[in-house]
Amino acid sequence: MKNGGGRTSRIRRRKLFTSSESRGVNESYKPEFIELKKWLKDRKFEDTNLIPARFPGTGRGLMSKTSLREGQMIISLPESCLLTTDTVLRSYLGAYIAKWQPPPSPVLALCTFLVSEKHAGDRSPWKPYLEVLPKAYTCPVCLEPEVVNLLPRPLKAKAREQRTHVQEFVSSSRDFFSSLQPLFSEAVESIFSYSALLWAWCTVNTRAVYMERAPRQCFSAEPDTCVLAPFLDLLNHSPDAQVKAAFNEETRCYEIRTAVSCGKHQEVLICYGPHDNHRLLLEYGFVSVRNPHACVYVSKDILVKYLPSTDKRMNQKISILEDHDFIENLTFGWDGPSWRLLTALKLLCLEAEELTCWKKVLIGEIISDTNEKASLDIAQKICHYFIKESKAVLQKNIGGWRSEVLEEGRSPGGWQSEVLEEGRSPGGWKSEVLEEGRSPGGWRSEIKVSAELASSGGSRAESVPGLSPCFCGCWQSLGFPGL
Repeated sequence: MKNGGGRTSRIRRRKLFTSSESRGVNESYKPEFIELKKWLKDRKFEDTNLIPARFPGTGRGLMSKTSLREGQMIISLPESCLLTTDTVLRSYLGAYIAKWQPPPSPVLALCTFLVSEKHAGDRSPWKPYLEVLPKAYTCPVCLEPEVVNLLPRPLKAKAREQRTHVQEFVSSSRDFFSSLQPLFSEAVESIFSYSALLWAWCTVNTRAVYMERAPRQCFSAEPDTCVLAPFLDLLNHSPDAQVKAAFNEETRCYEIRTAVSCGKHQEVLICYGPHDNHRLLLEYGFVSVRNPHACVYVSKDILVKYLPSTDKRMNQKISILEDHDFIENLTFGWDGPSWRLLTALKLLCLEAEELTCWKKVLIGEIISDTNEKASLDIAQKICHYFIKESKAVLQKNIGGWRSEVLEEGRSPGGWQSEVLEEGRSPGGWKSEVLEEGRSPGGWRSEIKVSAELASSGGSRAESVPGLSPCFCGCWQSLGFPGL
């Protein structure tokens, strides 16, 4: 038998292939990271645990050089490396900010500094950091309208709110930018363009770490909590990551410790928060596969879609839900409909003679078996609706559309949509039949679904997506859980 042709060799090759698929590719040799390392060293930071690398699925991130033990410090970034509002106030912008009325927001100060420094090019002392920032982002505010139109309705509404917020943020700051004209030889209108400010806003929104700072009179009353942390902001997200992160007042460093061990040459991940995939896409531009916090949002129009049109008390019921904050954040999760969703449906399903009991419904009391079963039936119909809508949108778009990306042929944030698996329910939860004799109070619905769109992700988005099935209907990443 030839060398390398036996069973043992095949097993070794298979293990090596599997290992190489999940292992990151070292990128510390790239010029931008070499310059960043020098810049950080000049500011008294030199990391021995982590190196930049590119990982399949998550894209650019940080890889452990050695095994990390539980409780070990993985990064301690000195205050001198952080870009804060203090940094801005100490700069050439400080005097202009201090005298401007009404006081600008802390976020506006950071965005103005980023645009100014990027415009300065080689003259900027922050150039090594600016060079490793993404050139474009994948938050919905950056997406083309035709792509946003394919998002689930609740997310589409939030995306449009986000776009309006950024447009107002830019337009309301024009006079402030005009006051900075003495600092520049070119017209400030060309420097502080909408695209430049959108890039800066996304940089702050997607990459800043949380750090409370005392309020100052030169800024508006908005919380001053956003801080940019070079190198540290290369850490990608995983909902399962366990770390402790905070600014240490004694060492004057932003520190992160891992709460679990991490093997050598593995990607080191942190958790940005217990966010569902709608929130992750809105705020960071990516979705997370098998996200335990993933859910499907039920909008008001879908909530009442399958209720009797002859119900003369429907407007009254809706008013009760609105007055008591039960018309928003109604969701399906991994285990089925949320308590809030079922509570809203129970109230909407009350008979005329039961409506006086609405307060009991809102605190979780059972009114009748009939009401319990009716609410579950409506929940099941809503679920069927999402599945049907999902299939229709996917069939329309999955065949001919191919995403176009700006960076290295990658899809948004590194995640790729995968296949629908027969028999899987929308978020991974398998719905079953409402069996005879079962208490209507338990969620046992009968839905066999072919919908699980897995999206491998977790990285900060660095490319602009085109269409992907993950944007459609009730997919796992943006619609049903896991989507």
